[in-house]
Amino acid sequence: MDTVPKIDKEAMRRWVETWKVAGEELDRMKWDELRAMTEDDAARMLDLQHWPADELWRSPARESAEGMIEQQRIFLRAHELSTHR
Repeated sequence: MDTVPKIDKEAMRRWVETWKVAGEELDRMKWDELRAMTEDDAARMLDLQHWPADELWRSPARESAEGMIEQQRIFLRAHELSTHR
């Protein structure tokens, strides 16, 4: 009993071609956005990449809090830290 699906080579070729085009377009969009950034935008983006993990993730309340509620607190704290530097 063969349960492995057969690959439609033409569909696979179209998928690869689609992502080649999409990848080039996404790359162009990324570079356009980077060129349009101000120095303040760039500084904020760098700040967001360097969140102090101890301050964000290791809280005593996190052990017992509901997941989504605590996640929102973490995101709020990260936002506050990134906008007040």
